Amino acid sequence: MIGGGICGKCGVQGHNKRTCGKTHDKIKTKSKPRICGKCGLQGHNKRSCGKEKHSVKSVKKEVKIKPNTKLFICEKCGHTNIGKPKSLTPKGVSWVDAATRDMIERQAKEHSKNNLNCDSGVSGQIVYDVKDKGVLLAKNFDDDVNIDGWYASEKWDGYRSVWNGKNFVSRTGKSFDVPDWYCSIMPPSIALDGELWLGRGKFEDCGLLRKKRPTKESDVQKWNEEWLKKEVVFNVFDIMNLNVGFEIRMEKLRKLVKDRNKCMKQLNINKPNPILAFTEQTKVNKVEALKMAKEVIKDGGEGIMLRQPGSLYEAKRSKTLYKIKEVDDMEVRIDGYKNGEGKYKGILGSFTCSLINKPDIKCNVSGMNDQIRKSYLTTHPIGTIITITYNGLTGSGKPRHPRYLRIRHQEGN
Repeated sequence: MIGGGICGKCGVQGHNKRTCGKTHDKIKTKSKPRICGKCGLQGHNKRSCGKEKHSVKSVKKEVKIKPNTKLFICEKCGHTNIGKPKSLTPKGVSWVDAATRDMIERQAKEHSKNNLNCDSGVSGQIVYDVKDKGVLLAKNFDDDVNIDGWYASEKWDGYRSVWNGKNFVSRTGKSFDVPDWYCSIMPPSIALDGELWLGRGKFEDCGLLRKKRPTKESDVQKWNEEWLKKEVVFNVFDIMNLNVGFEIRMEKLRKLVKDRNKCMKQLNINKPNPILAFTEQTKVNKVEALKMAKEVIKDGGEGIMLRQPGSLYEAKRSKTLYKIKEVDDMEVRIDGYKNGEGKYKGILGSFTCSLINKPDIKCNVSGMNDQIRKSYLTTHPIGTIITITYNGLTGSGKPRHPRYLRIRHQEGN
């Protein structure tokens, strides 16, 4: 064991001025460390030795240790000592070899990684009363809303469902009959907002979700098998009983979905595909959002949802959530202008346009940014061709909810 004395000449532990230069092979240091001459620990001195219980902060000095010399770590505070002292160690302190400590920490991390909480969802408690509180509802996309930097996700065409911590209910609080094995994978005592979904374009097959649990035991097996065969997925898009910003909720939700799906084997669910699915969120601007909506609809989806960054879960129809459905686009010609009102007073309100192939059909187009509203006479003169998006046509062929997308080209060019 290396002694606790410190040389007053060079500051090296293990010898004194008289022997300085003869025993430097025991331990070397780049600079003089603060080491107790009584017990050999860093961070205190003889006078306070045994009283501070290693609570003082250790001086961070680089110390070179002779090969095969063991470094010991205090389990209580993390202070280090070379050649663990057999005496003069403060009471209540235990030491462990550094290599052993590393092994213990690795094992603890591995245990924590594999030791998932796989309690069945049906063992939980109802933590969100839908009838009493309600759910978050979306507004139709508004041209005047600045959605740059918002989060977009696919709008699922299934059954809006809430996992209230113990069972599934509709957005009005009506119970869904769902097999126990399916409910078991849900997190107990955590409220999730989502959609029971069978796939794009399969809304007609969702009649299964309205079926009641059979009373005859022989029919229960068939009912369970039908749920297995239909590959019902619960697309989750929010945590309802967590009062933090949207991004934090999504981070926690992603991990929750991943961890619960790992429990399928432990809960004896013999399915090749996961039951829970996290609804991916993508940051977009207006043009990207409209393009995404068009592509989703073209591929058989219903549309997209838009969520405001940092927003909380509000159990009402909220301005933090918009939906875009049935988006298409066309080109129209600018015939005139309408002055703005309210917050747009003194600048452009909307373009008066006509359809290229049917000039007798007129529409007012809004949704421009403030820069265009102020510079339109120069950038969008009469006759300019613009591309708009819209949500289907009326019986007379007029585009519904026309919105400005971009300038196409000038008349005659």
